Amino acid sequence: MATAKNAQQRQLYIILGVVAVVVVAFVVVLALGNQPTSAGVDYASIPQSRTEDGAFVLGFEDAPVTLIEFADWACPHCQDYHDTMNRFITEYVATGRAKFEFRMFPTAGGQLSFFAGQVAECADDQRPGAFWEAHELMYRLATSGRYTEDIGRLVASELNLDFGTLLTCSSDATQVTDDVAFGRAREVSGTPAIRVRYNDGDAQVLVVNGTQYAGANATFDVLTQMVDQAAQNS
Repeated sequence: MATAKNAQQRQLYIILGVVAVVVVAFVVVLALGNQPTSAGVDYASIPQSRTEDGAFVLGFEDAPVTLIEFADWACPHCQDYHDTMNRFITEYVATGRAKFEFRMFPTAGGQLSFFAGQVAECADDQRPGAFWEAHELMYRLATSGRYTEDIGRLVASELNLDFGTLLTCSSDATQVTDDVAFGRAREVSGTPAIRVRYNDGDAQVLVVNGTQYAGANATFDVLTQMVDQAAQNS
């Protein structure tokens, strides 16, 4: 009888274990479902332009405020902040309420990120609009362990570009240097960093309700307040 009782107890433990796993899985799925996602950003549907010094910009020309991000695709903090930036693009840039300006600023990735920036610039030279495709691809490569010296070949393959042309162009590409100079002139020293431009004004530190925001501390809620303030003042 003791053997039968032990068998029943083992079956009960197994059932309880299965139930616990199912409950945990359900909670995880529910939590993930409530998280904002950056998937589905349709760059091709958003107007694309470049500043006078060549920086890449998304958004409608008459938007009253421009969010400027300085980032390195290899920077873990930039990778974490990328969802916030993509959510901002989806909800405010694509709808015409703001513009988004991306400045390449190598930090964690060093010389490799400098080269990645040259590749991204040259991708756009070869096919207009490809910079933003490369921008998204760089983050995917960086977070999947494929952000290596072979990044030029990977970009060419993924975006259906000519690798030889891409490589030749990259030796003369200067936008990364220009972006770094632009950032340093505005006291940017790390990534991610943000600045804001109202209408055609110069880039400046974001101030919302008396508090300065210069990096990832600018949460999505803070950026929402920035857009609202810009709309009120336009």
